Amino acid sequence: MKKVYVASVVLTALSLFWPVLYGNIAILRRIPGNPTLQAVAGVLVFGSLAYFTYEEDEGKEFTAS
Repeated sequence: MKKVYVASVVLTALSLFWPVLYGNIAILRRIPGNPTLQAVAGVLVFGSLAYFTYEEDEGKEFTAS
């Protein structure tokens, strides 16, 4: 599950900047559709996947002291 979590976090970060990448990379402009809606869908899908696959370490406790 750790690999799924890491991959979904990376894809969520990529989808946050999708409209910027879409506008600056010519090959991506061939993908049909609205880049803003694609970015919102990517954040929702991959962000929720990251949320549900996150596993907190129960045995480790971090404190400020």
